[in-house]
Amino acid sequence: MSESFQRYAIFWLPPADSPLAAFGREWFGTCPERGEVGAPATFGLPEELAAEAIQRPRRYTLHGTVVAPFRPAEGVSGEALADELRVFCARRAVRRTGPLGFWRLSRHLALIPEGGTARLDWLAAEAVTHFNAFRAPTTEADLARYPAEQHSERQRQNVRDFGYPYVLSEFIFHITLAGPLAPEQLDRVQATLAPRLGPLTGEPLNIGDLCLLGEPDQAAPFRLIARCALSA
Repeated sequence: MSESFQRYAIFWLPPADSPLAAFGREWFGTCPERGEVGAPATFGLPEELAAEAIQRPRRYTLHGTVVAPFRPAEGVSGEALADELRVFCARRAVRRTGPLGFWRLSRHLALIPEGGTARLDWLAAEAVTHFNAFRAPTTEADLARYPAEQHSERQRQNVRDFGYPYVLSEFIFHITLAGPLAPEQLDRVQATLAPRLGPLTGEPLNIGDLCLLGEPDQAAPFRLIARCALSA
């Protein structure tokens, strides 16, 4: 691995050959495995609405966050992070949750497991605390991204400690599909995506591996570096 990245993240990605991953490649027009960027599908939505819906989430591809994007500490390389993630995953077992269902998180449309997330939540807490040593210290600019009028003191303390507000007791595993949008726009996007996602979300969700991704620059989508099996 010779390429360096500005930020790294640990996500769950659906298996590359799964229908859910195929939907993500089509909806966002991105492929994290190959680093390709193409024209996203609209599925019949007006082009302006479809473009607005995915403008923010498409850079991160179709994923569930485990460790949010972070700048690496001085001397930390992608190779070191990939090696550490392999060891971390080899000592932990597959997680299984309830089926995915549509959910609204603030002004975003997401898929969230319908129950059975306790062991997944614990895995995310372990990952956040374990990999915090590889993260560059939080700056005042980082904290300013989460103003006090929009975030609780607990969430801002999480930013100070871990670089991101929604960790530990604030964590909710979710797969963002669209947003931020107005409620009526979210209604329209959900109505359009529901027939396509319904057949893909009826079974329990298996989290069989975790993935290290890198951000080449602020204009490029995150790319897959390593997929590490939960194999304990």
